[in-house]
Amino acid sequence: MVVPQDIITQDQRTKVISLGGKPMTENELRSLQNECKALSDMRIWSILSETVKQQAFDTGWTTSTTMEHLNTAKTMYHTIDLQQSIINIIKNKDLTQKG
Repeated sequence: MVVPQDIITQDQRTKVISLGGKPMTENELRSLQNECKALSDMRIWSILSETVKQQAFDTGWTTSTTMEHLNTAKTMYHTIDLQQSIINIIKNKDLTQKG
């Protein structure tokens, strides 16, 4: 299972942050922070997230008839949580500190 640290990492020695294995400059990180803040405030993000959560609930619990349905729902929940976690990590990264 993928966790946020598989996608966004920080080198403990150099403190360089990498996204998807690609090192980011401070300007790139600042730009991503602004994008994450904007996305979090957008109504469409809420609609997309809540729609997928509702679909996961329906698939896994309301209409579920097989273990596959339950596993699909878990995957859907995990994907939303993963996306939100990555957004939060980027959004809350303090650029005034190196590390």
